[in-house]
Amino acid sequence: MRLITFPGQGTPISVPILRSIIESKSKEFGKILSRNGPKTNELLQFIYKHPSSPGSIAVCSNLFYQLYDIQLNETYKELQYTNHMKKDTQDLILLGHSLGELTCLSINQLFSIRDLFNIANYRNELMVKYTEKYLVAHKMNHSTKFEMWALSSPRADDLPQQVLSLINNIRSTAPTIYIANVNSIKQCVVTGLVEDLEKLRIESQTKFPRLRVTELTNPNNVAFHNSNVLRPIQEPLYDYIWDILKLNQNHTATKLNYPIIGNLDGRISTFVHHAIERFVRCSSSTVKFTECYDTINEVLEIKDGAVNMGPSNVIYNLIKRNCDLDCYEFSSLDTVNKFQETDFQRLKGIKDNLAKESAENEI
Repeated sequence: MRLITFPGQGTPISVPILRSIIESKSKEFGKILSRNGPKTNELLQFIYKHPSSPGSIAVCSNLFYQLYDIQLNETYKELQYTNHMKKDTQDLILLGHSLGELTCLSINQLFSIRDLFNIANYRNELMVKYTEKYLVAHKMNHSTKFEMWALSSPRADDLPQQVLSLINNIRSTAPTIYIANVNSIKQCVVTGLVEDLEKLRIESQTKFPRLRVTELTNPNNVAFHNSNVLRPIQEPLYDYIWDILKLNQNHTATKLNYPIIGNLDGRISTFVHHAIERFVRCSSSTVKFTECYDTINEVLEIKDGAVNMGPSNVIYNLIKRNCDLDCYEFSSLDTVNKFQETDFQRLKGIKDNLAKESAENEI
């Protein structure tokens, strides 16, 4: 089994890096464009102009996977792998961080990359809309903004849980704070109005020595993964995805081609409706990535390592630090080529061992 991971919305695309890959792998990207239809090139042009768009990031990550898949099949062909031999090396499980979980659904061929692009952008539009609605409903002025801060402390035993306790203690005076991402026991991301976050900063710095606070980029001031604000996005997002599945005649699909480890609680989804529901629910709830690590480390037997799709190496670093796996970055021309050579040698070794075992059995 191999783990394939996909990054989330806070992962901007490096256009020069993407261009260098496409230029160097022109034959493979020719196949990708052909596979996905004539309008795929329009999506690429949009990505070049809008590298921070949620749709751009989701599609870019999907394209990295398609490049991985094409290179794998070229290796199979070069090594003359039989279908039976391929089957033994094609067992995958998927994990995406936040928006990356939508990319996992697309890898299961439930919808096209154009649909992936549209769903990612619609989800973002819903988050912007309902963040603004929250501010209006609570009679807050236009200068009031939601921000997103990363908190990290190397000496904390369980920083997310300790921060949650602090949030609960100041809830009456700072009601908008919510833990958005739990990325490790030493690091988490919180969202809230800036005045509430400042109260948390004061409380946290007295409790945690060497606490580091990083104010993250949040161009639309969305209350990411804040259930207090974004719970109303669930129904329209769910309906939007199912309407696309109906148009594609995939609404009767039951089982996923590749299971998905869900951000909601680290559990594995094998059925389509479960995976979609859990993605939608987690779009307005905490991303519990530490529970995904627990599933990887304690439940699964992942013998073929983790391949971490771009853009960027953020998820690669998280998986490498927190999971007991061989990790491979797949986000730049150098790392793509390095992985291709490593995987070629792995598959060649498997074939050589099979040939050796076959020869010994004949003796």
